[in-house]
Amino acid sequence: MADNKKRLFGKNALITGAGSGIGKAIALLFAREGANIAVNDLNAENAKQTAKEVEELGQKSLVVVADVSETIPVKEMVKTCWAKFDQIDVLVNNAGIGGAFTSIIHLKDARFDQIIKVNLRSVFLVSKYVARRMIKNKAPKDQLRGKIINMSSMRGKSGRSGFGAYGAAKAGIILLTQTLAQELGPKHITVNAICPGLIHTPIYGAIDIDNLAGSSLPTCLQNFKPVGLPEDVAKVALFLASSDSDFTTGQSIPVSGGQAFV
Repeated sequence: MADNKKRLFGKNALITGAGSGIGKAIALLFAREGANIAVNDLNAENAKQTAKEVEELGQKSLVVVADVSETIPVKEMVKTCWAKFDQIDVLVNNAGIGGAFTSIIHLKDARFDQIIKVNLRSVFLVSKYVARRMIKNKAPKDQLRGKIINMSSMRGKSGRSGFGAYGAAKAGIILLTQTLAQELGPKHITVNAICPGLIHTPIYGAIDIDNLAGSSLPTCLQNFKPVGLPEDVAKVALFLASSDSDFTTGQSIPVSGGQAFV
């Protein structure tokens, strides 16, 4: 039986990079709250697994394998999503890659271009082609047409040695978020960013939580939880996707346990 008390009841969400880590945690939480999920990832098997778990929660899913840093795949992905769900109410631009811990003077040109392309250009492309359709979404007069949530990082808040390309990309997402919020606000669409700190995700490979905690910057909550989990970020994404945040736009919200911007 449908539960219209769920915070995303009847909504459709597109989440990029949803095959693992933060993206998967967001997809599953959104599904628990009543949303149908379009699962994007470059890894088809991971995307299918997330979609399977979404359906086990009683929601519809769509697997869209696409490189979101390239124009044609993005346009096809958006077309496919609208054909399946009629409209997308929530977009989460989560796809991204880690940075190269290398000084600017030693960073290879091609690696810089790759980090900017995957982390920043993808947000531009997906937001652009989703927003073109989202502004036509049907919505009651007193409700928003849609929500866009971009995944930035604490590294986008302040520069740090070795994170030049990654930090530049994530800072770019914050500025892009602010611009989109101004441009899409009159169309009744909110745009916000999340800035995770140290989160235990597959991007760190086989490193365990204890090792991550030992290498992390001090946080206000370090004794309570030294490293965040994908679910910690997902809960903030849920707030931004729900009607609870209808008067919030253009913001970049840290989810870092109080990690300083250093």
